[in-house]
Amino acid sequence: MSINEPFGERPPSWIELESVQKMPVVEKITSLSGDNLRRNYSRYVVKLSPRRDGMKLKHALAIADGTVPPIPPAPRD
Repeated sequence: MSINEPFGERPPSWIELESVQKMPVVEKITSLSGDNLRRNYSRYVVKLSPRRDGMKLKHALAIADGTVPPIPPAPRD
């Protein structure tokens, strides 16, 4: 599934939801920067190679929808 394909036409299939999208695609879906995604949603970031990250489409859509809370900040001593 590419970012050029409209999401509103039909809901993504389960296989599309499980697909890992490159970080530039996730940035467009969520309207968040890659650094922000890595910092606040690191549990959903997948390493594609040593220099490239991605995220499952289902997690990117949940972040964009607001149903996934960010990781709470670590307590300060």
